[in-house]
Amino acid sequence: MLIDKVRFGYLQLFIIFAEKYKHMNMKRFLSAITLLVMSHLAWSQSPNILDPDYQNSRPNPWTYGGNIGIGYSTYGLGIDVSPRLGYKITEDLELAAVVNGSFQNSEYYRSLLVGVGPALTYYIGRVAYVSNSYQHYFISQKHKSTNYKYNTEEDALYVGAGYMQNVGGNVYIQIGVSYNVLYKKDKSVFSSGFIPSVGIVIGL
Repeated sequence: MLIDKVRFGYLQLFIIFAEKYKHMNMKRFLSAITLLVMSHLAWSQSPNILDPDYQNSRPNPWTYGGNIGIGYSTYGLGIDVSPRLGYKITEDLELAAVVNGSFQNSEYYRSLLVGVGPALTYYIGRVAYVSNSYQHYFISQKHKSTNYKYNTEEDALYVGAGYMQNVGGNVYIQIGVSYNVLYKKDKSVFSSGFIPSVGIVIGL
């Protein structure tokens, strides 16, 4: 029924087009008709995403999980927790939204970081992966002895890779390391651009 409506719509479009541009030269007219025909063929060959049979046969493209990392900064040892929601563009390429929360504490400072951004991951045979992610951090810091508070923001662009291990079904453990290519030692709150991480992905 949906295909029939689309075909009827193409016929109406053709009649309106022919009437309005009846004085157009033949070359342009044929080019326009060819474009309409190609669009129709592309539509007719595409699956109907509203068809329940198609929806039931298509694998679930969504993934979820997260990472746990240990980071070092000028404000002490910190723990990173990064929940994520991903979408498989292909079976090996995934685009995800990541929220990163990090708490760092030392004798003199306390720092809270919250980062948000996208991540793109390519899986190699389900045994390894390479990734690229961007994070925009909102940073709140407090000096314990003076009670002075300071707020700032920082960008990070991570390039990483790691090993994957299947632990059952479509669940995988990831162990890897990332490097922030935007890292500048004299300007960053982080003391290193490297971040090791351990994570889990469900839905691959």
